[in-house]
Amino acid sequence: MDLTINKLFHKLIPDTCLDYTGKIKEEFKYKINVPELKIQNSKFIPNPEDKFETMLFLPPNPNRIAEGGLRTKGLFKFSYKLGMLNDELYKDAKNSTFNANHSTLNIQNLTLKEIWHICDLDGNPVIPAPDDIQNKINNYVSQFQRETPQFNIQHSTFNIISELPLITVITVVYNGAKYLEETIQSVINQTYPNVEYIIIDGGSTDGTLDIIKKHENYIDYWVSEPDKGIYDAWNKGVIVAIGNWVSFLGSGDIYYKEALCKYSTFILENKSNYLYISSMIDLKKNKHIIRTFGKQWNYDFFKRYMNVAHVGSLHSLKFFKDVGLFDVNFKIAGDYELLLRKKNKLKAGFLDEITASMQIDGVSNNSIKVFFEAYTAKKRHTNKNTFLLYIELGFAILKWYLRKLLWY
Repeated sequence: MDLTINKLFHKLIPDTCLDYTGKIKEEFKYKINVPELKIQNSKFIPNPEDKFETMLFLPPNPNRIAEGGLRTKGLFKFSYKLGMLNDELYKDAKNSTFNANHSTLNIQNLTLKEIWHICDLDGNPVIPAPDDIQNKINNYVSQFQRETPQFNIQHSTFNIISELPLITVITVVYNGAKYLEETIQSVINQTYPNVEYIIIDGGSTDGTLDIIKKHENYIDYWVSEPDKGIYDAWNKGVIVAIGNWVSFLGSGDIYYKEALCKYSTFILENKSNYLYISSMIDLKKNKHIIRTFGKQWNYDFFKRYMNVAHVGSLHSLKFFKDVGLFDVNFKIAGDYELLLRKKNKLKAGFLDEITASMQIDGVSNNSIKVFFEAYTAKKRHTNKNTFLLYIELGFAILKWYLRKLLWY
């Protein structure tokens, strides 16, 4: 499959807003307005019930070391859906200020037919996509049909590939030069064409920034600045995520090549309102697979222990808007606490595939503190009595020691 289609960039601002290096001038950076997409002053206008605002850029920070990526050049990614260009939409598109600044959309030549549309943050198709994006998406769909004929026998491809959700991958790193490049390569080489990649660096001093800058033309947004830990950094990534779905891939973790294509197919096949989708992952130590981990999310099991592979799993952006961001008071088990918040009302899907590999030398795999934080999360979100929680804590610690003895 042609990886060049993995560039569904859409320019939101005219060249007059760019400086001589091709980046957005500071005086325009926080003043981007696109009414059709509900973007006002470089922020998406939130719904009343949303717990936070989605931003095009992180707020100014006097301690920021560096910032870059395609967004700083005015290039953005969105979700796409097929929709009929009816008379009213044709008239609106033809007269819109948005299109007046974007010569790539030849609205005069469009006919009344079903075409791809750019979606707003709520997933509503609102703007006809430019011709080059129409062609790239149609090229992907046709290749997908040719390369997966068995898929088309069982399903109507027209009905399934009627949308192309944007998947945002967030990598948080601090002095991770040893493994980061492999992680970046695994994301930018995905066969799925609509992937947004965000890297949040905590102020590395080991060459990490050199690696990020090397791949800057494939990274949508990156920033390097001090943070308060992994969950603070993850929150920064979520705040600037535009994708329908958000995943977290640490430095040293990698996606297998077809991972996001499989996730996307799963999403479109099910046509459901999942808030969270997990899969299986390989656990590695020194590049050797120790074991495979990950099961279907089930609240009765999950409230006892983390039985899903959080690495590389997908979270609906609606989920974060509903329950809020990660609690930065947690240092290791914040992902577990987040998924406990909706209790048994979390609608979770399971992709029965191995999609990623994870290095097991991270803090959550080598610190016993994770179990005490998990205890705090359970106490906050479950109705178990303290005695039972202490028993579970003891068993979890014992199991952890045995696992390290047998597998690590």
